Amino acid sequence: MILKCIDIGNTNVVIGTYEGNKLRNLERFESSIALLQKKINFDNNCRIAISSVVPKLNKFFINKFSNNPIFEVSYENSGIKLKVDDPSEVGNDRICNIKNIVDLKLFPAIVIDFGSATTYDVIDTSGAFIGGSIAPGVDVSAQYLFKRAAQLEPISYTFPKKVIGTNTKTNLQSGIMYGGIDAINGMIKRIINEVDFEFKNIILTGGFSTILSDQINYQHTVDAELTIKGIKSILEINK
Repeated sequence: MILKCIDIGNTNVVIGTYEGNKLRNLERFESSIALLQKKINFDNNCRIAISSVVPKLNKFFINKFSNNPIFEVSYENSGIKLKVDDPSEVGNDRICNIKNIVDLKLFPAIVIDFGSATTYDVIDTSGAFIGGSIAPGVDVSAQYLFKRAAQLEPISYTFPKKVIGTNTKTNLQSGIMYGGIDAINGMIKRIINEVDFEFKNIILTGGFSTILSDQINYQHTVDAELTIKGIKSILEINK
C-alpha cells in the first residue's frame, strides 16, 4: 500500500510518498485550502499519516480523504520522552523531528526547523526532549515589516555581498538575512552554553535550511526529509 506522510504547517504542506520503506517523492504546497483542493488527490488504497499544527487544514485532509485509512501524530502516540512542563503543548512537527533523531541515535542534538516559526529543539544524552525555543521565521518577520512600512517592498531572500547596503534592496537583504543568521548563531551559542553536555549533532530542516546553511558557524547537517521520516516512524510504532 502507498503511504502518504503529510506535514501540515502554517506556510507549507509537505507530502512524502512512500512505497514500502522507500521515499519516492517529496512535494511542497502552499498552505491554502483552495489550492490544496485543486492540487491534491489520493487513491482510496493510499494510507495517510498526518502531522499538523494547523487545525483547519488537518480537518480539511481528514474530511477530503475520509475513505482512506488515516493516522494522526500526537505527543501521546509518539514514543518519545518529553521532559517539559506540558507535553501536550509540543508541536507535532517538533515531535516528528525529535522522533527521527532518536531513532537514528543522533542525540544529544539541536534540531533547528525553519518554517513560519524557527524552532530550536534540544535533545539530551538520554534521547529526551528537554525544551527549546520558538522565534518568528525569517520570512515571517520580513513580511510583517513589508506590511507595516508603506515604502518598503518585498525582496528576494538572498545574502548581499556586503552588510552595508547602498540601496533599499540591499539594506533590506542585509538586515533580514544577516540579522536573521546572527540571531540563529547566537541562539545556538546560548543553548550550548546552557547545558552540561556536549552536542553530537546540529540538524537543520525546513524551507530556509539550505539558504541559511552556509552562514551557520557550527558544524551541522541539513535534512529536508526529517519531519516526513519522523511521521512514518511514529506510524510504524502504532501499527
